[in-house]
Amino acid sequence: MDDLITSTSLVPARPGYRYVNALALLLDIGRLFTPRPWPGGGPPPGEPGACYVESVLWASDSPDGLAYVEGVTWTGLYALEHAWCGGQDGIVLDPTWDRPGLAYLGLPVRADVASRLMWEHRDPLLAYGTVCTEWLRDGVPGELLVDVGRRIPAE
Repeated sequence: MDDLITSTSLVPARPGYRYVNALALLLDIGRLFTPRPWPGGGPPPGEPGACYVESVLWASDSPDGLAYVEGVTWTGLYALEHAWCGGQDGIVLDPTWDRPGLAYLGLPVRADVASRLMWEHRDPLLAYGTVCTEWLRDGVPGELLVDVGRRIPAE
């Protein structure tokens, strides 16, 4: 991961852009989340392979005010683009994976906003569509973010 961080920070963003790619955005303003198995010990209720849709629906319907989180998950073999829900305690609630990833780094977004943007643009937020391109250029509007998870340590 250190090589990835170093190589990303050495690549300049396009003129007029704040970030070179979604990983650089995540490393700047993303949050770390703590993995855990699905509550109650049973399998998660979501459809495997549909993490973006399942997570935004689960977060939107949550009475606990879950954030929709999109980012990367370390599986033990590789990093994978993924989405999950994040609680106020920074714990991952992953509605589509039977076994949680080993580490989660993501951008926690208000579920209502994530749902609207994903519906309008027909893309996840950090996939290289309209929303991601705007956020790479201009940054993520602060009012869209939810203060959950842990900041990446400076060192």
